Amino acid sequence: MSHRRVVQRWAMATLALLLVAGGCSETGGTATTTSAEPTATTLADGALAPVDGDGSVVSRYAGAEWTLGTVPTSATAADDTLAPIKIGFMNTDSGPIAATPELHEATDAAVAFINTELGGVDGHPIEIVPCEVDLSPEKAQTCARTLVSEGVVAVLNGLGLASDAAVKILEENNIAWVGGIPLNEGEMRSPIAFQFSGGSPGAFVAFAQHVGEVQGAKKAAVMYVNTPQVSIAAEQYGVKLLEALGVDVTPVPFDLGTQDYAAVVSKAIDSNPEAILVGAADFACPKVMQALVDIGTDATVYMVGSCADRKWLDQVGIDNVVGTVFNVEGRLDAKASTDADTEIYADVIEKYAPDTNARGAATVAFRSTMNLYSVLSEIGAAATPQQIIDTFRAAKDRPSYDGHAYTCDGKQVPGLPSLCAAQGVLGRLDGPDQFSEVSDGWIDVPAIVAKYL
Repeated sequence: MSHRRVVQRWAMATLALLLVAGGCSETGGTATTTSAEPTATTLADGALAPVDGDGSVVSRYAGAEWTLGTVPTSATAADDTLAPIKIGFMNTDSGPIAATPELHEATDAAVAFINTELGGVDGHPIEIVPCEVDLSPEKAQTCARTLVSEGVVAVLNGLGLASDAAVKILEENNIAWVGGIPLNEGEMRSPIAFQFSGGSPGAFVAFAQHVGEVQGAKKAAVMYVNTPQVSIAAEQYGVKLLEALGVDVTPVPFDLGTQDYAAVVSKAIDSNPEAILVGAADFACPKVMQALVDIGTDATVYMVGSCADRKWLDQVGIDNVVGTVFNVEGRLDAKASTDADTEIYADVIEKYAPDTNARGAATVAFRSTMNLYSVLSEIGAAATPQQIIDTFRAAKDRPSYDGHAYTCDGKQVPGLPSLCAAQGVLGRLDGPDQFSEVSDGWIDVPAIVAKYL
């Protein structure tokens, strides 16, 4: 059986599906996917090579360092006779809009790995209690109430366009809302929410800082879908930071249901920008990219990471969009870390969720689950909702699975206290499945916000 490896950090979902709500310094790394037998796996320079094991993922990296300390030498299963630790999970699994089943699949894979190979929590298995949401606040509230009645100790967030309604219920019951893809202002402000990304504000700060300080651009255009989730980030963090950096900015908002992307792109290009920041994702990705190709521009284009999905790039033609810069939430340079997080993640997805795209938004859900597991392991099987909240809130530079260390003191991004790790990385598309870092490692979003905003 072939061994499919994903050896680079490629978390492409900082702004995933927002549309449906809603001279550079390089470090080198190339995002690649290779396929070979375990003993002959082709690895990117700096990636951790596996060894022959007993069939478990942990045995292949026995003794290596990772977020949880040292990888065990062999698998230990949780004891199914012990009471499970219930964790809620809310996500839009299906439907024509905002469906991200890969988040659910990655969460289940992480829990299967924990229960099968890591011994659960003090021997107790983790049990995911899922509840699917849609576009309605009523459904989100119903899910939250159901999870509370089920006795969950925390709730993992996937993606929900009406998640603020659920967060209010969880606030009333003092249950943590952990990770996922933060889209809404409420879940970025809630005292019981703990996010391991910068969300849309972090993405726009990273874009604007690179445009103003690294690229040294004098003029820029900011295109963004005119919904609350996107417009706040684009205007309050993207436009304001560009202006603070002395860049002449042309904001170009457009309606969610627009059909004339050429007109929107033309308005942006008419300002003769050196950079174009795009706040749109999902089905708008190829439409925006195609319009940019058709009209033509020499400006550097910055787009959200979810637009780098191969299905969107293939629609436009990868050669036509080479040079586009995308925001990601992990290092693209395999030499940047010596831990086994990335390699273990790839192997776990292959073993426990083989039909899931390991290079998409699944990375976000896996990280959230592993970070919650780390906290549960520290507290123990008798962990209470309050203890979980207290442990996250006390976190200071705590390791985050395959991501930037997080601090949840509520002070990282003023006004958005739940963003515990707003740092990001920018990667440039160089060719098919090839991305290189154009940021000088991690972009320190909290420091930039504190300095300029």
